[in-house]
Amino acid sequence: MGRFNRNRITDFLNRSDNAQTADTKGEIFEDLVIYLFTRCQGVRLIERNILDDTGAREYDVALGNNRVLSPFDYLDPIIICECKNEAHAIGSDNVRDFHQKLRTSGANIGIIISSNGVSGQARGNNRQATTAIIDALTMDKIKIIVITRAEILALRTTDDLSNLIWEKYSKLILKRATG
Repeated sequence: MGRFNRNRITDFLNRSDNAQTADTKGEIFEDLVIYLFTRCQGVRLIERNILDDTGAREYDVALGNNRVLSPFDYLDPIIICECKNEAHAIGSDNVRDFHQKLRTSGANIGIIISSNGVSGQARGNNRQATTAIIDALTMDKIKIIVITRAEILALRTTDDLSNLIWEKYSKLILKRATG
């Protein structure tokens, strides 16, 4: 069990929040995600800001998951993360976009790290983001787990991260619940 450096987490968040450009803000937030996951045994960074050969899809962070060593033995060998440090909860369009990325890449699971979680959008045909997560599970058996800033700030150890993801994963599968 590794411990997280609380000051380092806070520093990542503060620097991302106060960055002058959206690109810098996103890069620092991705740095935080990489820090959190690579502190877990058996998890390593494969690549970040990956553009597929068609130029149509970009993946923020791809992590290698050695399922023999990592606490995430139930997850895929490659974990794709979408990182969103937005002022508001992300909507269903963002979730559906991520679902499409996962589906076209053949991934079975993805993790959205969103400062303010996910919410619904009231206009047009957009449905709540949580419904888009359930749709991904129902239509394509793709599991999308959402981690929020509040949850990140509550993490003390890598076991905390592992337990958080397991809890969300099992709730998604057994209860079709995203919380």
